Amino acid sequence: MPAERGFALIALLSLAALISAFLIASALNLTSADNSNEREQRSMNALRKAKAALIAYAANEQWQLYKVQATDQPGGLPCPDTDDNGTSQLSCTNAVDRVGRLPYMTIGADDLRDASGERLWYALSSNFRKLSGTTIINSDTQGLLTVTGAAPASNVVAVVIAPGQALSGQDRIAQHNDPAAYLEGLTASTPDYGFNTIAMPTDTANDRLLVITQADLMAAVEPVVAARIERDVKPLLLEYFSKWGAYPFAVPFAAPPVLQSDYLGVSPQTMGLLPVTNTALTWLNATATVTKISDGTGTPTITGWSCPFSPAPPAPPLTVTCTVDYQTDNNDRPNIQLDVFLPNANVAFADTPSSATAPYDLVMVKGGGGNPPVSNAPPYGWWSTAASFVPTLTFGTQAGGLALTYTGTLQNAGQMNGQAKITVPLPALNYLPRLTNPSSTNPNIAWYRQTYYAISPGFAPGGGGSCNPLPATPSCLTVNNLPAPTNNKQAILVFFGRALDGQTRPVPGTLANYLEGQNATPADLIYEHRAGTPTTINDRVVVVSP
Repeated sequence: MPAERGFALIALLSLAALISAFLIASALNLTSADNSNEREQRSMNALRKAKAALIAYAANEQWQLYKVQATDQPGGLPCPDTDDNGTSQLSCTNAVDRVGRLPYMTIGADDLRDASGERLWYALSSNFRKLSGTTIINSDTQGLLTVTGAAPASNVVAVVIAPGQALSGQDRIAQHNDPAAYLEGLTASTPDYGFNTIAMPTDTANDRLLVITQADLMAAVEPVVAARIERDVKPLLLEYFSKWGAYPFAVPFAAPPVLQSDYLGVSPQTMGLLPVTNTALTWLNATATVTKISDGTGTPTITGWSCPFSPAPPAPPLTVTCTVDYQTDNNDRPNIQLDVFLPNANVAFADTPSSATAPYDLVMVKGGGGNPPVSNAPPYGWWSTAASFVPTLTFGTQAGGLALTYTGTLQNAGQMNGQAKITVPLPALNYLPRLTNPSSTNPNIAWYRQTYYAISPGFAPGGGGSCNPLPATPSCLTVNNLPAPTNNKQAILVFFGRALDGQTRPVPGTLANYLEGQNATPADLIYEHRAGTPTTINDRVVVVSP
């Protein structure tokens, strides 16, 4: 019996040892898996933070102002950091410069690192580069990075990468800023690099990627742009209305053009794109007329007149000189009106010439030589009153809209040899100050071209300045899904969102590829603000007035 008990004890001890060995081995295996998962999670958390920081940067005007950066390109992303100092490069025109480390200081992020302690890397699509005057960034801009492999993606704006630990052949000391020493899935392609994703890290590839698609970026940027349009464009329209008593004509809708100079309104267009042209205003297209508005003394008759501009086109004219022939008696003194018309003032955001700065020193000489020129300085030369020299500014009857009108009484026909030559200096033409960078391309135009513009016919130039709810004529605009009253709108802006399923851009003249619901049929003057699911309508309406 003692021998049997000894054998049983040995068997129990052996079984306990086997169980212990199994539990230890299982614990070791579990610890290894947990470690691998934990490292993976650390890298992915860093990537998620980097993605969120980049998207926030693209929409964060206040941060860009704080960093003394340009804020006129919403949606633009900074160039990568190619020298490992935490800040973006000023330029990344070449593809090789659009792959580098995450510029964490520029975007206001932490110094994010993966589980191996390496700083994150970052690649940028060429057409989302911030600070590039030729880069058009808006809801239609497509990401051009290529991502293939286990997790392919399209329309990729940017990629953030956790490089992992160095693999065989990667010398991260000698090649500290060389992407080849960190990234394995990088391939050259046109116009931007391509990336290959893997399911699990291996001994030959251990990059972990997270993409930023165009939809990811625009979901954050578009609401900010809509608010900016309400902040910047709405006051621009209201300022124009305060000066002219009407809103400018719209640009006929088509596939949004590229050049800012192409955004020229057309009379009598009341809906389309914003007339944000920067080249429309010029006196080259002006004409001048003279009319006898009443008799002064005697029975004067204007027998002829001509009003050439000087210098002649194509040079910009500085003055217009009207030669007026009149008769009959020596004491005849006609009251005349001189109108200088400027086309294009109501098809662009024109400012009115300021009476405080514009040169109004009209000069008159008599026909056939003789008396020297007489200006309008007191006692006002040949004119009758000081009021004769101050022009009125109105919308003219011509297509362009601006009319400078001068009135006065000429000296008697005998003293003037029956002819007066009146020289009028032309005021400088300017755009409203709110239309920034009028002499060059304004990057915000990339977003303004995504904005539909509509006005009631009653508030177009020459429309009378009033409207009533449908079906009255002229009719106000109606905007559904807004607080009442909804049927009294004079002018509105409708911001296009990114293309939804079934929409193809650009398609010239096809509004249904840009707007949805009631907004896609503007002829009925009924619109609607987005409501409900943004996948069926993502238009954002800004009411200009009231």
